[in-house]
Amino acid sequence: MRGETFIIAGEPGVGKSLGATQLALSGATQRDWFGLTVHRQFRTMIVQTENGRYRLRLEFSSFDCSQVEDFIRVSEPPPFGLTLTNSEFQADISAALNSFKPECVVFDPWNAAARDDKIRQYAETFDALRNLLPTGSDKLALGIVAHTRKPQPNEKRTGGTGLMHLLAGSYILTSVPRCIFVMTRGSQDETDDSVVFFNPKNSNGANVPRSAWHRKLSGFTPATDFDWEKFDRPPEERKTITLEHLSGIFGGGSRQLELSEAAHALATVTGVRDTSAYRALHPDGKFAKYLCRDGEKLKFSSPKSLRKTGREKE
Repeated sequence: MRGETFIIAGEPGVGKSLGATQLALSGATQRDWFGLTVHRQFRTMIVQTENGRYRLRLEFSSFDCSQVEDFIRVSEPPPFGLTLTNSEFQADISAALNSFKPECVVFDPWNAAARDDKIRQYAETFDALRNLLPTGSDKLALGIVAHTRKPQPNEKRTGGTGLMHLLAGSYILTSVPRCIFVMTRGSQDETDDSVVFFNPKNSNGANVPRSAWHRKLSGFTPATDFDWEKFDRPPEERKTITLEHLSGIFGGGSRQLELSEAAHALATVTGVRDTSAYRALHPDGKFAKYLCRDGEKLKFSSPKSLRKTGREKE
């Protein structure tokens, strides 16, 4: 909402910056953003400190940039971070705002502006941001990309308003914004690209239910096969299928198995449900690049990292 502040939060690497990019693209194209309806076109300026030109080129390479050129501006990383109280930095931002006239501006990440977790520092950072932005009829939506704190042992992050209190730092970061979105990993498996999207706070509207997505370089796609039952289990009860498990049932790539045989063996070894085992073996599943079909049978191609350590023999 114009004139209000919103947060996109999550742990490092979960896809917060990509989520901000997707918001900018949705503003340009009026496509849904994480399943949320975009009601009108809007211009977005992203002031960010983490992605250089190479990374930005990768992110935007899958889109027709000619369609969004008039709606998106992204900064290169400022050499000294988001120095909001520096007069030269302020002048640069003000000039860019006056020239482009965005309706939404995103600062990514918050800790590049607020250098410590003290309440006074957080309050001063918000004041500095507000002083940079236009007011009156030109007021815009202010987005902040923020980190969540490190998970505690056996901590559940599966829903509820308590998720907004995971934001790292002062309570001001949760009290000032009118809307908070939190992104968490769908599992602790490093090969799993699933992300769960939450909306624990929405002071100006109804909170939207959680949803699951696959994170790709080109953006987020709905994870229609997401295992919510597994996600909702306490951390100590969650079972994960790994490459080592696949390598084991396929003998490191030396044996072929029919799909039903492979799924049964995988469920037996890992303790997951049969549906989860079939999902892992699906042609579009997270292990697709290691599996190939040979008629009715499956073949496993052992990654070099496993072959080098010899773990596929265990």
